[in-house]
Amino acid sequence: MNSVWIWLGVGAALLALFFIFRLSSLLKKRSQHKLGNHFVGEGRHQLREVPPDDTPRVVPMATYTEVKREYERRHQYWEKSTNEVLTRLRLLGRLDYQQMDAVNVLAHATDEERGNLAVILGIGSGAGPMALVEALRKAGSHGLMSAMRGGHVPYEEVVKDVARKLGAKGGAEATSAADLEKQAVGAAMEQMLAKASPEERQAMLAELAKGQPTSSATGLMTATGGLVLANLSGFGLYMAASSSLAAITGAVGLTLPFAVYTGLSSVLGVVTGPVGWAALALAAIFKFGGAEYKKTVPGVIAIASCRARLIASREEEMDKLRKQQAVLEGNAHRLSVLASFLAGMERAGTERSVPRSSVPW
Repeated sequence: MNSVWIWLGVGAALLALFFIFRLSSLLKKRSQHKLGNHFVGEGRHQLREVPPDDTPRVVPMATYTEVKREYERRHQYWEKSTNEVLTRLRLLGRLDYQQMDAVNVLAHATDEERGNLAVILGIGSGAGPMALVEALRKAGSHGLMSAMRGGHVPYEEVVKDVARKLGAKGGAEATSAADLEKQAVGAAMEQMLAKASPEERQAMLAELAKGQPTSSATGLMTATGGLVLANLSGFGLYMAASSSLAAITGAVGLTLPFAVYTGLSSVLGVVTGPVGWAALALAAIFKFGGAEYKKTVPGVIAIASCRARLIASREEEMDKLRKQQAVLEGNAHRLSVLASFLAGMERAGTERSVPRSSVPW
């Protein structure tokens, strides 16, 4: 009887231990679930930490000294850039290449442009602007008349004579050298266009139109006769002058040491040259005492090309500077807003900081 009770006691103790083990296991799993541990995948675990909701966020701050330093840096840069733009605009505004005499035009020319003119005139490559113009005036003067008047004819007279020789219309009414040069360039281009086939003419006008504003480029493509000259300006006029110079010097047997603009080179390779250039070259060689057209015609066109380039480059640079000026004016407004904000920080106390996101940088 005693042995039965003993076995019953052992069984009860084992059953109690089993229930205690199961309860402990269930409590452990529940505790892990509350802490945020989850079983992921087949037999793999991944612990995902959930940050506390009450973690404080760090707000970037800016001090008064920092804002003031940045404002001063930007203001100095704006002031320096504005002064540079205004100074350059004033300088370019005083450079009126249209009214400038030939000596001053050549003073602003490149060494290559002066070198080409020296070859055309048959003088030393290192000749200065004054010597170049003097040589051109001498070439356009009659020897005996120069001796009687005590000097050579003015440059304007040489240009007028060249314009007439090229068949320019209205050259007599033009008075300034620049207007006469444009007449000469237009006449040379008209001769080349007259020599060209309809297809070549359209190709030449298309090349010239690339150097024109959109409005005048459209008019140029539909122009006839002398209207081509009326539609030439800016880089279009420069292209016409330099391309005429390339054709003329080639026709009279001159090889220039420095390349001139050859935007029309593909077309000029087909067009043999303006009507009468070969005869004109021979006449210049054998005509004793007369104007040396072999020098004066390409010489005037060379100066016209230089003047046109200077005018076009000046206009292009001034346009870019005006755009920069507009941007700087916008920056000035933003600087004024930052200056007002800085003044407000100063009134509130220079030792205080403000959120960086509130500063109108």
